[in-house]
Formats: sequence, structure tokens, C-alpha cells
Amino acid sequence: MTGIVIVVHAPLGDAMHELASHVLGGVVADSLAVHDIQPEDTPEVQAPAVLQDILRVDRGEGVLVLTDLIGATPANIAKRAVADAQAQGTRCCVLAGLNTPMLLRALTYRNLPLADTREKALAGGVQGCLQVD
Repeated sequence: MTGIVIVVHAPLGDAMHELASHVLGGVVADSLAVHDIQPEDTPEVQAPAVLQDILRVDRGEGVLVLTDLIGATPANIAKRAVADAQAQGTRCCVLAGLNTPMLLRALTYRNLPLADTREKALAGGVQGCLQVD
């Protein structure tokens, strides 16, 4: 099973976790970690904690790290932690642009290999953005 780590601006992570729990129920609790990054947080301070969670949720299938805004502090923390995890031999990758469909797809398809989970999550995120009127 692919592990999932969310690294986003606070309080989005907790909100996404609650939303996923509401929609999917108990399936969310296992192999998921959330990091709500505060305005004063820095990559140097927070990346080690994210790395610990990447290693903790890895079940041998790899870890998908989801972040909100590319280039922002949470994304920089995620990138640093993923690079450190990869240096230790853990398969992982980062997707930016986290939205509800992306998270729900990642959780729904986390039984697939990391590359497939990543593609399902990315497709969900993109396909979930539509003009509705």
C-alpha cells in the first residue's frame, strides 16, 4: 500500500483529513500523515519531521507526498523531505496542487504501486477542476 503524507499551509491539512474521513470513513486512518505548516515554519525545522512520517507510513510500496502550492514553504519542505527519503532508499514523490478529488483518488487507489497511485491522484486533481455553470 502506498503511504500518503500531506504537507500544506495550516489549517488545510487537518481540514482535508477530516473531509476524507467524512467521505471515506475509517480507510483514511492507516498510512496517512498530515503536516499543517505554520507561517513561521521553515524547511530546515520541518523537513525532518516530514521525513520521519514518510519513513513511518512507507509499507514498502512507496510514499506519495501531497502539497498545495508549488514553490511555497510547504512544497519546499516536502521536496527536501522526499529528497532525504530517496537518499535513504525510500521510493517517494511529490504532487503539488492538492485538492479534494486528488486526495480522494490517492486514498482510493493507494493499494496500487506508487507510480499508478500518483497518476490516479494527478488525474483526479486535474479532472476535478471544471466550470459548472
